[in-house]
Amino acid sequence: MNEILELFSHAPSFFGYFVVGLFFLGAYFLAYTAATKCDEMELIRHGNMAAAYSLIGSALGFSLPLSTAISHTASAQAFVFWALVAMVTQICTYYFLKLVLKDVDAQIEANNPAYGILAGGVSLVVGVINAACVA
Repeated sequence: MNEILELFSHAPSFFGYFVVGLFFLGAYFLAYTAATKCDEMELIRHGNMAAAYSLIGSALGFSLPLSTAISHTASAQAFVFWALVAMVTQICTYYFLKLVLKDVDAQIEANNPAYGILAGGVSLVVGVINAACVA
């Protein structure tokens, strides 16, 4: 019985990090979709797989360092700092892709899945490296 009470004593911390994590994920979606040229959600509503691949890869690339920050930081302030670093890193990754692949936005809008997978994959890889740096 004591073990169960001990587990429940961690519930406020769990819910706090969970809610703040979801808040940052929502903030990231807003910031990322504002930074990109195309309206990913509208494209996805119309069946654009390239936009879906790109957006989910970016979201995963953001979520990985976010989860590492939750696991490895000792304070809420440190978590917020690393969440903001992850957000900036992913948006910079998008701009790097635009620099290297000048037509990435047009290709995603044209539903070229290769570009969507490449963009999402690069975002995911950067997120994995970012997460390792947070740990």
